[in-house]
Amino acid sequence: MNPRTSIPSNTSSGFASPGSLGEPLYRFPTSLAQQSFWYLDRLEPGNPCWNIAVRFRLVGPLDVSLLQRSINEIVRRHDVLRTSFALIDGALAQIIHCEAVIPLPLDDLSGLLPSARDAEEERRTIAEAALPFDLKVGPLLRVRLLKLGKQEHVLLLTIHHIVSDGWSVGLFSDEIAAHYEALSSGNLSTSPDLPLQYADYTIWKNEQNESAIGAQHRSYWQMKLVNLPVCEIPPDYSRPPGNVQPAYILSLVLPASLTDSLAALARSHGCTLYTLSLAALKMLIAYYARQHDVYVGTLLAGRDRVELEPLIGAFINTMILRTDLSGDPTFFDLLARVQSTVEEGMAHQDLHFQQVVEALRLKRDPNRPTVYSINFIYQRDFVKPLQFAGINMTPVPSKSPGAIYDLNFFMVQRSDGWRLSCEYNCDMYEAAAVNRMIGQMRHLLEQIVAHPDRKLSEFQFPNDVGDPLPPFVPRSRYATSPTSRDLPMEDRSNSGGLVVRKILSRVYTHLGKI
Repeated sequence: MNPRTSIPSNTSSGFASPGSLGEPLYRFPTSLAQQSFWYLDRLEPGNPCWNIAVRFRLVGPLDVSLLQRSINEIVRRHDVLRTSFALIDGALAQIIHCEAVIPLPLDDLSGLLPSARDAEEERRTIAEAALPFDLKVGPLLRVRLLKLGKQEHVLLLTIHHIVSDGWSVGLFSDEIAAHYEALSSGNLSTSPDLPLQYADYTIWKNEQNESAIGAQHRSYWQMKLVNLPVCEIPPDYSRPPGNVQPAYILSLVLPASLTDSLAALARSHGCTLYTLSLAALKMLIAYYARQHDVYVGTLLAGRDRVELEPLIGAFINTMILRTDLSGDPTFFDLLARVQSTVEEGMAHQDLHFQQVVEALRLKRDPNRPTVYSINFIYQRDFVKPLQFAGINMTPVPSKSPGAIYDLNFFMVQRSDGWRLSCEYNCDMYEAAAVNRMIGQMRHLLEQIVAHPDRKLSEFQFPNDVGDPLPPFVPRSRYATSPTSRDLPMEDRSNSGGLVVRKILSRVYTHLGKI
């Protein structure tokens, strides 16, 4: 396929959604990340876990028509938001359309009593996040506005991961503010066209992956990840049947005094708060998994060039960070090991995870993910409170559209401080168990500040350190299933509760990739 191929207008019926996407203009090859999301969607059509769902509270004299125009101006500037996908001559292509019209439906909840209004807001937020996208038709972005009062609205934004990532959501919110401000002042052209588009990145990245540098990266990962054992925290319940797994998020805010002390401790040893937090998480996993060979997945922004920073698209990559905790080292010694792991991994991050899995040629167990089931995300919040044209726009904690990982731990710096959270498969884990884990993580971080020279065996993991649970948390739909926590530790490896996300193993089996 030529990198940039024009598409005659008479082929539009196969790719465009009437009234949503205009005529297809060009087709481009896809990135490896897009190929992964495409095949995941083909194996499990409409799974909402690949949706990025966020919401914003807008307070002030909102002009709904200007908001819709602002959103459509973003879509005009970023080709990837006017993209659909198709198999052409056996190869996946991204089809860029000349235009797209994104409607902004308005649901008026202002007439409800406050309690009923809040409940309806939550219900509609969850329902919106769970609606599927058709990757072959597009557009792969939708918005909805909830009116709560005369000057209070909630904007629901949902984008499929095949055209976006967390960084992109921050760009989207920034551009809403910029375009709305300009349009409210009477400016028709709010921003210049972008010099690069996501499709340009895919061409460059695909060439890089096939280069000699890519071969060097592949060799490193083959050595680093050879003979991976299973590494997971035993669940409360056996994995239920079905592919769409519900998820829930529990969080706590770490005291500023604690995170400041942790950051200072990390700096004194030549590393970052990320590395220190990762070391602590690995201690927690080792405690529950009863093993010294510990690894987690972590997500990278994938924007190592300044030219990529203003682009919306799926740039993220996954990296596996594997560390040996044997020998009962002190925390300082463990920190040095983890720092070495991170530095080596970052030096070889340019190879896409899909190619890493292919290079490993793992013997696949259809009941387990090939590589990992625990993920760790560390980031400063991409989405910040904004003020424009008399409007205050504030991000609101989102609702999980579905579980991608069994456990996804993340630390995000928000306006109220660093928030430690865990998104978990709520059919496999009880809320109380996950709440205990994040409480133990906080307690572990407190111990590290006080006694960083302790051996790992000297750190404590008490069970009564979690915060009170929210008034309502979901329970497993299969709560009567046998729990692996009731089994002796040596028997847990054979428990059906350790069967992992089937869709991922099917993807690995089908493609050798994610």
